[in-house]
Amino acid sequence: MLEIQDQIGRILKLERKPRRIISLVPSLTELAAEFAGEDSIIGLTTWCVHPKGLKESKTIIGGTKNVNVELVRQLQPDLILANKEENIEEQIEILAKDFPVYVSDVRDLKSARGLIKEMGNLLQADEKAHVYLHQATEALSKMDKSEGSFLIFIWNKPFMVAGPDSYISALLEAKGFKNAAPNGSRYPELSWEEVQRLKPKYIFLSSEPYPFKSADTIEFHKAGFTCKILDGEMLTWYSHRLAKSLNYINRL
Repeated sequence: MLEIQDQIGRILKLERKPRRIISLVPSLTELAAEFAGEDSIIGLTTWCVHPKGLKESKTIIGGTKNVNVELVRQLQPDLILANKEENIEEQIEILAKDFPVYVSDVRDLKSARGLIKEMGNLLQADEKAHVYLHQATEALSKMDKSEGSFLIFIWNKPFMVAGPDSYISALLEAKGFKNAAPNGSRYPELSWEEVQRLKPKYIFLSSEPYPFKSADTIEFHKAGFTCKILDGEMLTWYSHRLAKSLNYINRL
């Protein structure tokens, strides 16, 4: 019997290694495929694009916000992977009555590392988890520090940025940057006037969830900001790719 606590404090009990996994989160699909093998995944969301080609051979159970609960029940998983922020609480509570549900909650590098370790334990891939954690430690030790405040935009019309209490911010702060966004909300909305008043040295535009393009940088450049588009997957996919994300940030 394996007993493990997920990242919101719930206790999961599994009698054996999961062999029928449904992932409700793209980054956890990628992680589970690496740790447990692609054959162990029986269902995923329409947004689960990694590993490439996996989605075409698995059952699509809806999106992260509109899970087909009845279809999940029909598939009879022995483990469901979810996220506090990306999934709907009511749907998770319904599924948790019948199946083990691991809920992640990644807000910083500590919880990102904790997720890798716990998933290694849950999926009996401790050695792989150790390797990826070691790579992340090495990436952090080689980080070239920079200075200056930033705003990282994740949405347009209205402007929405990642606040200090977010994984995206933690990655950039590891580089030495300081988040200029106000405290109190993970993803605050800002007016153009507020952006100008905060006076960040750098404006970063994430390519997801809103697909910012090079044309979106023009307004910021005209206002005198240094603006750059960043790879949204590298910023938001908390999984075993942590070291890759840190190395990507270090190259900015």
